[in-house]
Parts: sequence; structure tokens; C-alpha cells
Amino acid sequence: MASGERQADEPGRSQAWARVLWDSVARLSPLSLVSNPVMFIVELMFFVVVAMAVDPAAFSPLSSTADVTFYVEVAAILLVTVWFSTLSDALAEQQARNTASSLRRLESEVLSKKLVREDWTEKVVPTPSSALRRGDVVRLDKGDLVPIDAEVLEGIAMLDESLVTGESAPVRKAPGDVLIGGSTVVSDTMVARVTVDPEESYINKMIKMVEAAKRPKTPNEQAVTVVLIGLTAIFTIVIASLAGLSVVLGLGGDLSVMIALYVCLLPTTIGALLPAIGLSGMSRLYRRKVVAKSGKAIEAAGDADVILLDKTGTITVGNRQAVEFVPVGGHTAREVGEAAFLSSWYDDTAEGRSVVRLAYEKGLIPKELNSLSKSKVYEFSATTRTSGVLLASTGSFALPKSGKEMDKGGRISRKHADSVADLVPSGDVEVIKGAPDAVKAIAPSTEESDGVAESISLEGGTPMAVVRDGRLLGFIRLKDTLKPGIKEKIVAVKTMGIRPVMITGDQPLTAKSIAKEVGIDEYVPQAKPADKYGVVQSEQAQSRIVAMIGDGTNDAPALAVADIGLAMNSGTEPAKEAANMVDLESNPAKVIEVVMLGKQLLMTRGAVTAFSIANDVAKYFAIVPVLFASAYPALERLNILGLGLHTAVLSALIFNAVIIPLLIPLAMRGVSFKPADTMTLFLRNTLIYGAGGVVAPFVGIKAIDVLISLVHP
Repeated sequence: MASGERQADEPGRSQAWARVLWDSVARLSPLSLVSNPVMFIVELMFFVVVAMAVDPAAFSPLSSTADVTFYVEVAAILLVTVWFSTLSDALAEQQARNTASSLRRLESEVLSKKLVREDWTEKVVPTPSSALRRGDVVRLDKGDLVPIDAEVLEGIAMLDESLVTGESAPVRKAPGDVLIGGSTVVSDTMVARVTVDPEESYINKMIKMVEAAKRPKTPNEQAVTVVLIGLTAIFTIVIASLAGLSVVLGLGGDLSVMIALYVCLLPTTIGALLPAIGLSGMSRLYRRKVVAKSGKAIEAAGDADVILLDKTGTITVGNRQAVEFVPVGGHTAREVGEAAFLSSWYDDTAEGRSVVRLAYEKGLIPKELNSLSKSKVYEFSATTRTSGVLLASTGSFALPKSGKEMDKGGRISRKHADSVADLVPSGDVEVIKGAPDAVKAIAPSTEESDGVAESISLEGGTPMAVVRDGRLLGFIRLKDTLKPGIKEKIVAVKTMGIRPVMITGDQPLTAKSIAKEVGIDEYVPQAKPADKYGVVQSEQAQSRIVAMIGDGTNDAPALAVADIGLAMNSGTEPAKEAANMVDLESNPAKVIEVVMLGKQLLMTRGAVTAFSIANDVAKYFAIVPVLFASAYPALERLNILGLGLHTAVLSALIFNAVIIPLLIPLAMRGVSFKPADTMTLFLRNTLIYGAGGVVAPFVGIKAIDVLISLVHP
């Protein structure tokens, strides 16, 4: 980054830090701390000790006028302890604000080119994006920023959506495609219709999601809060009993020391960091370009038992490519390739383009090419599941499609043709391609052709039959490649004890082959969107936590009922409304990352809880031996650290306070995570953070005691 940019960023960082500090101070209000019972009680104890410092006699016989300075020191440490807790909350919420701010930058005001028709002519009217309304038509030229969500009406162009989705590769947009405000046009020109009002834009909705996401507590947080309240109640009874016994039996105990012991026994570490852990989890999720509507969704992801994975786009790349022409019935690969070329010429799908590309690369350009300019096109129909062309004889020459791989001096190069005359057909030709069972009415299959189609399916491919003038020539072998790293992700999911289930619309043989290749044992073939809903309910009926993905309106019911519903940014509005998470990158495989992040979030909470409880045990044995040592000298033997009464209290309180900011980075970043089964993760965390929580206080308290002794010999 240039020095000028760094200097420009410094005021913004300074303002952010100032806001965090001010926010942390404002949160010291008792009304703000009520939602955090542990820290609320610590603040109450601060006020009690302050009162002891102001009027020690009022607390006799549990106080001494000679210890006023000590009381002030204890009160100061208690206040700092509470402030460290509010600082943790403020830092975590600053992350959420940064998330919303990064989204707001995508809403920057731009001057759009609104198209207005007047007196039968169309003219461009420069219009601020904030003034655009649903139904307005805009022109987008190369280099323009898409001002607001819209739908392409005319033109085909490449768009850079990296600011919105994080995907660096430009994406192709054609009529009917959705444009997201904040994207940049990197080629060509298109006309689009605005589909939302400014306040309804997708980015605006994402901002609202992020801002609303920080408020509710998750069920797990609520459960931990109940445990903390229970522990607090127990320790309150214990300390109250000690205070009573000290007065009745004349043990000479000091109330400030008992309060120090009380605060050290309270689970202040987890109480201070619990909100930060939940909020930072949502921020880490957003860095993966996934926006969660609530922390509950992330927490549920950590408890997921089953992940429903769609094959296309999740396990495989999603664009089937032609890899081979397979002839049947005595025909040749050349015949199949040339017919496939003709039937795919007007097919602008990635699949159709791959067929033309493969035929060209093999030199299988048909002599009927010149007839394509006057052919009748059979567009693909979901009913017939076929497409193709009807060619009429013509002497004209057809220019090729645009494309570097087929463009040679502006004319097609037919590698096997001897002369231009060879390119002229003798009559009309009908070429059809489609699913094997769909073309049977046109060209009945044979035992041989059925065997070839089944063989292609068993090998993980998809057979597409090619028919010319009612004769089955053979098949195009289409194959969808696995997504990079998907095998490793599936292994990680299974290692964590989560069952991956593949759902696909493919036939059983293809589904079985892909599932075997990627390492998935369970799959649902020939599944319709409604089938997902049934699978989700079936799994939940067995008390399992289900995660699933979807992008269509028909997926909305299943997304709504699933415990973790991940909708694609490119999906329909009903799907995004029903889901509790939205993936800005529209990468279905992201559901696996979401589950792993949920596991990491639960691990972090467990690690901090184990550390906090272990800390309490260690601090107990550091303070109790010196608390009543004057009344019971035998307790001095347990004072293994050799602490004095006042230094023990101050050291323990300082350590109790300092450990909170030291653990804030861990809470914000999360513990290191490697996929493993739940018991392994539990034992590892208990060993590392539990044992560390026992050792750290003894080392830390003794070190602080030495420093205090140097300052106050």
C-alpha cells in the first residue's frame, strides 16, 4: 500500500479505536452489564469495596481503617476487570460494524445512464443511483459500475463481481441474468431493467442482516449463561457463609479479601469472552463471503450430523464437458462428431459449446456447415429433452461462430475437406441430440446402444444420444469433473462424524459412480427439489441436525426447515429469505466450510470455558491458604507460592483481570482447528486448555507477586 493510502487510513483507524474505547467505557453502566450476570456482580463488588475505602468503619469487624489504600487498589483492579470485559465486547461488535461498512462501500452513489423514450426516440439521462426505481431501464457500458440490482434485457457482457462475491474471474451475463449492484462491467454493452428500489437492494438487505445478527444470544450461549449463573450462586453462598463464620468465630477475615476470592472464583474469563466468541464467529463467516442472519445458525452448524450436498456445483464443477464421441451400429466416430457439431451449433450452453469445441479439435467439421445459416432450430424443451436443427440445402457459405479456437482468417477450416464443393449437402438433414430414453421415439435403441449408454453411466459420465434422419449414430460422452479439493473436504466431514449425503437429479448409475469417486456412501438419485424437503424431515425425525444448500424457489421449504440452510447469492429471493445463511460467492461447497467454522466456534467456547474453570481452581488454592492463615497457622503449609495476604489478593486479582485481554485474540480468531471426531477434540482441548488453565495462574500470580514486592517492598 502506498504511503499516501496508509496516511489516509490512519484517521479512520484512529476513529475506530476511539469509538471502541468510548463504547467500552459506556458499557460500564450497570444497566448495560445486566445481560452479563458475572461481570454485573463484579461491578457490584467494585462498589462495595469503594464503600469500604470511603468508610471502613461501616463494615466493621470485616474491615480495617489501616487498609484503606489496599481497598482502593482492590477496587481499581475490579473496575479494570470489568472494563476488559466491555472492551472485549466492543472489539467484537466493531468487527460486525466493519462488516456492515464493507458492504456499504458497495452502495456508493454512482451516476447511471437511464434510458428514457421521448417522441419515439430513446435518449440517455444521467441519473444518480439513489434516484433509480424498480422498472427503470439503464444502459451499462464497459467500465461502468452496476448502480443497483437489475436484470439484463439486451446484450451479453462480462462482469467483475469480486467486490460483491470475492470471485476474481469475470462472469458472463446474458438476457434474463441478474446483476448485483456494485459489480463492474468489464466488456461490451448491455441494457438492464432495475428490479428493486434503493432500500430493497441486495446489498442493503445484507447490511440489515449483519447489523441484526449481533443482537440475539444463541441457545448454547444461553445454556452457558445459565451454568455461569448457577456457579455464581454457589460461590455467593460460599463467600457469604465464610463472612458470617468470620464474624461469629472471630477469625479476623477481611471483607475485601473475601470479595477478591469471590471474584477470582467467578468464571469471569468465560463471562467476559462469551459474547465476543459468538460475534467474532459471524465476522469470520463473513470473511468467507457468507452472511449469517443469526449466531444460532453458526452454532447449529457446529452440531451438524448430516450434510445434504447437491452433486452439480457442489461436488462437481457443474458444467458437463464433451470428452468423446462413441459410435454404435456400424457408424463411425466421424459421423457422430459431425452430427453432434450440427446439433450443438446453436446451443449456447457450456455443454453445447464443449461439443462444438471437441468436434473442431478432432477435425470433425461437417460439410453441411453452410446450411446452418438457414436452418430451422429445435430449441431444447424440458418436455422432449431434445434439441437440434433441420438443415436445408444451400450454396452459400456460413461464417463460423466467434471464438479463437474456430476462427481462422474469418472462415471455417474443415480439415478433412478436399474442396469447397465437398461442403455442399445434397438435401435436407435433420439432426437431433438428447437423453437416450428421450430419442427412442425417433430412433429405437438396440441392445448394443443400451449397453454403450449404460457403460458410459457406470463410468461416471452422461450419455447424450445423437440421431441423424431417424438413425441413432452414437453417443456424446459428457463428464462433469470433481471440484478441486472436494475429496479432502468430504474426508474431513466424515472424520468429524458427520454423514455427507449426495442429492442429484442424475440417474442412479451416474449418481453411484460420482458418489463412489468422491467417497460418499449415501446418495439420492433422480431427486427433485421437493425431495430435499422430505430428506430433511426424515433426518430430523431421527433427532439429527441437518445442513443443506439450495438456490431455487422450490428449495425454500427445505431451506426453511433445515437447521442450517445455506442459500446461494445467485438464487431466488424466496430461497434467500427462507435460509439462515447466504453465500455471496454462490459456491454450494461452502456449506462444508460453514460446518467446520461452526465446529471451531464450539471448540473455542469449550477451550475458554475449560481454561476459565481450571483458572478458578488454581486461584482458589493460591488465596485460601493465606486468607485464614493468621487464625489457623497450619494453613500456611498450603501456601506453596509463599504469598503474603495483601500481595496474594492483589496478584490474583491482577492476573484475573489481565488474562481477559490476553485471551481476546483467541476468542476473536478461534482456536486452531483440525477435523477430528468430537471426543478427540474434547480430550485435546481439555488437556491443552484445562492443564494450561491450572499451571498459568500459579506461574502468573507468583510473577505478579514478585513485581508487586519490588514496587512495594
